[in-house]
Amino acid sequence: MIRINDLTMDYGTGPILEHVNLHVARGEAVSVIGGSGCGKSTLLRCINRLVVPTAGEILIDGENILDKKADLDGIRRKMGMVYQHFNLFSHLNVMENMILAPVKVAGADPDQAREEAKSLLAKVGMSGKEDRMPSDLSGGQKQRVAIARTLAMHPELILFDEPTSALDPTMVDEVESVIQDLVREGMTSVIVTHEMRFARNVSDRIVFLAEKGVYEQGPADDFFDNPKKSLTRRFLYRSRMLEQELRPEELDLYSLVSDLRAFLSRFERTSAHDRIIAVVCDELIAPVVKSGQTSRAVLRLICSATSGSHTLMISFPELDRDPLEEPFLDDLNRTLLEHYASFVFSRKGSEGGWEVCVQM
Repeated sequence: MIRINDLTMDYGTGPILEHVNLHVARGEAVSVIGGSGCGKSTLLRCINRLVVPTAGEILIDGENILDKKADLDGIRRKMGMVYQHFNLFSHLNVMENMILAPVKVAGADPDQAREEAKSLLAKVGMSGKEDRMPSDLSGGQKQRVAIARTLAMHPELILFDEPTSALDPTMVDEVESVIQDLVREGMTSVIVTHEMRFARNVSDRIVFLAEKGVYEQGPADDFFDNPKKSLTRRFLYRSRMLEQELRPEELDLYSLVSDLRAFLSRFERTSAHDRIIAVVCDELIAPVVKSGQTSRAVLRLICSATSGSHTLMISFPELDRDPLEEPFLDDLNRTLLEHYASFVFSRKGSEGGWEVCVQM
């Protein structure tokens, strides 16, 4: 359905994308991943002709949308776009948002548009919210309305630009579930996302952008289980790791716990994980960092992409004694850590100091 040939995009400061070749078959779900600034969102904007590429061609059902004679309005009716910030009209209620484009752009009968809107809102779990204003909705609800609004124009293809990145972690699943349902129904989808678990679960194929182009691609399971190239392997490892430097004067345990839980939500997070994170922060990190015997610590949360077994590594580069022993921790601290963690141990750091490994 989509065929991109030798695409280059340069905003004037050097190419963001260069010689990109990519195709998406009808009914296929393709997730586009990559580091910040690699051109993921730019690629979507090129497909939707929100920006005009510097060179190359983009064919939708065989028609080059960059051709001056192309029926751009007709081509755009085939595709919907879902943005990370919802883009609902704040002065219109849910129903008014839903029927605006079908009535004003597609010329639909208002009564029929309302009936279809009700059906689509039910499809995304938003029945009964027709009269609500966007300001009265949660982030997840806004995004589900945005998806329903896109479906109201009967697209053959939907482009999703980081559809969950603006959401609180507690709302991510509800939006991802709606997208997964659309994919199962055969909706052709191109999804830009930083959620690796979601990308694996929802996609037929993964496309990794790096070095200004398509660096590696393949079927979802094979891509994540057997990445072929070094940069891909490095990216996937880094995407599973959260790293923070902790200093006594800046330590905010509530913020730290929130950051760890939010990151873990991208993978597999349970109430047991939440408890061990709280215990590690309260019973290990706080006593050691605030002991006055170290000016910093480095925390790394390394998540598994395929199981619920995650690891916390906390390094104390300046300590000359075991952080699991007195005077840092007493018997109660250690008992709590050992009770909640699968296992916990300390060892001397490879470059000095000590580090603690906590398996969740």
